[in-house]
Amino acid sequence: MNKPNILIVGAGAVGFSVGYHLSLSGANITFLVREGRKTAFQSPQQLYCYDDATLKNFTGFNVIENVAELADTPLQFIFITLDGNASRTAEGMAMLSKLGDIVRASKATVIMNGFGIGLREHYIKVMQISEDRLLRGILGMLSHQGSANLPVHAPTDPAKIAKAVVCYKHPTNKVGFQVETNNKAAAKQFIELYNRSKISRCGQVSPSMFNIYSSIGFPVYAACDIAGWSDFSTVSANKELWRLAIRAQGEIAALPQHGLLGKLMALVMGPRMTANVHIKMERDMLPLDYQAFNRFHHGGKVRAQDVESMRSSLAEGQRRGHQMPALQELLKRLSKHEAAS
Repeated sequence: MNKPNILIVGAGAVGFSVGYHLSLSGANITFLVREGRKTAFQSPQQLYCYDDATLKNFTGFNVIENVAELADTPLQFIFITLDGNASRTAEGMAMLSKLGDIVRASKATVIMNGFGIGLREHYIKVMQISEDRLLRGILGMLSHQGSANLPVHAPTDPAKIAKAVVCYKHPTNKVGFQVETNNKAAAKQFIELYNRSKISRCGQVSPSMFNIYSSIGFPVYAACDIAGWSDFSTVSANKELWRLAIRAQGEIAALPQHGLLGKLMALVMGPRMTANVHIKMERDMLPLDYQAFNRFHHGGKVRAQDVESMRSSLAEGQRRGHQMPALQELLKRLSKHEAAS
């Protein structure tokens, strides 16, 4: 049986954590990195796993700096790790255009990992591909660079963290990745491939649920940012700020494009339920510091994507006649907080 070939665009936390588990499933992994970065990411690399406090050796993968280096390699999947903001830059769009040429000349399916209203349509337009050639995905495990300098909690060994290019932690259900099912055949192929590792699982999400998942969480991280990234018990104890964030979350969930499911989510995910979800995550993700991770990730790496997503939700709501007062106020406070920092 021939090993499937997978191109991963980006050798960061998402790329390495997913690429490692796909390699355990028997896939041939190639990373596409920026020019001049090939040497830094060459095989072998080590990843730190918080699940069992061990270093994992990742070997046998390829690294390229130009899509031309792929030659005639038949690809099954192209896994793009660009966030929503990077996907809309001139550099990001040029990369998507080049990748679109490969997709149209092959049978490859694209899996995108960025978030934002209209981002899926942006990929389809820039890459000039049909809707069935594009799946959206979301990382289920938490993953960060070894250089992130997050707090270390027992039994984590800081010496092992220092050796790792990337560190990751699975949730209790071991779902390391989730993929949407708009193209059920392609999603099934990816899920079956990923699950061959027997260590990490790939779940599936309907397109309607993915639309909600990929937009409603950002007000919570905005509240955490304003509150200084304290633990969730402390953040949610600031009742005025927390309720504002949850109202903003509900306004996004209740947008017309999310249908009845979104309205139900807006009702169910109230202040107490949302706080309990994140407090449980804090416990389940130990020894990885969940809120320190959120500060590094949502407060830094993908902050521009998160803020742009909230602004897009606000614009979409107002376009449809919804004033979105809580989201407006939250974004104002976030801008004021940023200016004062």
